[in-house]
Amino acid sequence: MKNERLNNTNTLMNIKNQKVILYLTKVVMQLNYSCNNIIPDEKFQRAIAMFTNRNEDFETIKQIIDWHVQNERTRYIEHLKRKRNYERARKNKYNQNKTLQKTKVA
Repeated sequence: MKNERLNNTNTLMNIKNQKVILYLTKVVMQLNYSCNNIIPDEKFQRAIAMFTNRNEDFETIKQIIDWHVQNERTRYIEHLKRKRNYERARKNKYNQNKTLQKTKVA
């Protein structure tokens, strides 16, 4: 009886782990598609290790994963904004220097 209960618990954990891995795979693929492959394989493997074999139910784990995904997406968007602002400032400075050179020559 005790062995049977242990087998059932292990089976349920294996099923939950498979669901977690499938969900992680799905969201990482979506995130990588929309955010220029920001999640490398090493980070994906760490996420699998972090979210499998947990005592929480699948929905709770899913919410935690979604929170992390949203944070990654927000960080990526902020990075793009900083990069765009930097490029814009650099272009403006270049144009100002070009204008100054033209006025000095004339």
